[in-house]
Amino acid sequence: MTETASSESEEPKRLLSVRTRWIALGVLLVLMVAGMFGYWQYRTYYPSTENAYIGSDIVRVAPEVNGVVKSVYVDTDEKVKEGDPLFDLDPTLYDAAVRGAKAQFDAAAAASGTAADELKNAADALDKQRRALDESLASYQKAKDDLKQGATTSDQLTQAEKSWRDALKAYDDAAKAFAKAQDADLTISTPTVKLRAAAAQLQKAIYDRMKTHVLAPGGGTVSTVNVRPGTTVGQGRPLFAIIEGDHWWVDANFKETDIARLHAGQDADIHLDMYPGVRFNGVVESISPGTGATFSVLPPENASGNWVKVTQRFPVRVRIPKPDQHKGMPLRVGATATVTVDTTEGDKGEGDGAAAAAAENGDAQAAQ
Repeated sequence: MTETASSESEEPKRLLSVRTRWIALGVLLVLMVAGMFGYWQYRTYYPSTENAYIGSDIVRVAPEVNGVVKSVYVDTDEKVKEGDPLFDLDPTLYDAAVRGAKAQFDAAAAASGTAADELKNAADALDKQRRALDESLASYQKAKDDLKQGATTSDQLTQAEKSWRDALKAYDDAAKAFAKAQDADLTISTPTVKLRAAAAQLQKAIYDRMKTHVLAPGGGTVSTVNVRPGTTVGQGRPLFAIIEGDHWWVDANFKETDIARLHAGQDADIHLDMYPGVRFNGVVESISPGTGATFSVLPPENASGNWVKVTQRFPVRVRIPKPDQHKGMPLRVGATATVTVDTTEGDKGEGDGAAAAAAENGDAQAAQ
């Protein structure tokens, strides 16, 4: 009887244990389903991609004339401002061309008499400013070299730079005045026609001579300077690049299944692999009208016999309004990123594309 009583007392405990297990399993199953549903909801309203890369405006530096590099004034990763000298080409042949064109112009001007005094004065002023510009550039570069060696002060360098930029402006003004003088009304005759032709040749010769000074088209950071003195370079051939760094964005490639909820003006979170745990704020700026593969050199051919459906990706540009929002963490072109877009709040009107879309919708409603 003792064994029978013991068995009867253990039976409720066993049933309770089994019931507890089923309850725990049910709770776990509910939590799993809730978690999966929550994850699905999050991915639906917060689409994300790791296929994203940092971008910025890049200017390719190329000479406008052919020649041999004489001097290089910048190094890789050096900061420059717009108008800073980058490198010079050997001006020997271009100086000879200027002298020849000036001689022909002077001869034509002498044959024209006093009818072209204004044009002659403008030509003399332009040639004078060209020479002054060369001298100020030489002084500016000497001041930069002296500062590196401790032979001058930063104030003297600043003054030399100011003189160089003033001379550059004076040359531009003289060039405009010479071009304007060529458009002045002159009595049509053989001497004046020859004078106009000689003036045009002189203008081109001086222009080509000045282009032996290659200046920074914009401010930024110089990248991959491989050119050295003695290198023969060609017209229009890029030698290095300047990353301007005023405008930064992320080119994020989202799956086509996420595109329907995306539009310009939505907020985005940007996490860069090189700065773990740091969040950058972004705004969706635009969505490409075609997939990245569409605009490739060899677009895919889907009319072949063997075809496998692959989810396509569309480039979405996410602007970074404040690139310097984290001190000591500069952005770098080509860095990988993870981008998550908040589609729950709709259009907040922070993007340029959003404003354009709103204006377009307003025009359409007005037309109706």
